[in-house]
Amino acid sequence: MKCFTIFSLVLLHHTTCFSQNIIMNKEVSEIIASGKDTIVLSALQLVGKEAGTENFSKIRVTTNGKEVFVSFNNPIKYLPQKTVFYFDATVLLIEKVTSRHPVSNPVAFDHKKEILFFKHTEDTKKNTQFIIESIHKSSEVGIINIEDFEDDMIIREHESYYAVSVISQFQESSYKIEKVSGRIYDIEHAHPEPSPLENDNTDIFIEIH
Repeated sequence: MKCFTIFSLVLLHHTTCFSQNIIMNKEVSEIIASGKDTIVLSALQLVGKEAGTENFSKIRVTTNGKEVFVSFNNPIKYLPQKTVFYFDATVLLIEKVTSRHPVSNPVAFDHKKEILFFKHTEDTKKNTQFIIESIHKSSEVGIINIEDFEDDMIIREHESYYAVSVISQFQESSYKIEKVSGRIYDIEHAHPEPSPLENDNTDIFIEIH
């Protein structure tokens, strides 16, 4: 299985560099001609029978003319206490390679059971909404537009607060939100070094709608 971290960084960089000027090989052309819905269903079969479109808030199909990439994502990831889930998956359709990485609460949680893909409950929906509203009321961490959110937010529930980490291309942030008041505290920011892969890969991608 290929390294998920390396692939995801490369793909994230190129999502802003889409172009229609690429040459597709025959196999890619045939797959693209089948349409996005068919491509997504084929990719889900590789991800596993436990995953469906309802498990993901964003699904994207892209190609560089040589491979078809299907990305299943939940940019906002909510973890109740003592849980571990898959939230994202990436499929290389021609090579039939699937990558996914579990996220846990706490980070080093030792989970012995089968890891499943996350699916919202009424409680997790309500708690996530409370967190987003708390963020919007604060002037310290910025506004989040859920519909257009392209970063990665991990919310880990604790007894009296939520621990939030947000990773974007240019900044990593972490803070805590009190469960009752919604007060945000312990705010930290860092600026990660750019990946050298961003300058090494010259592939151009287009998105299939």
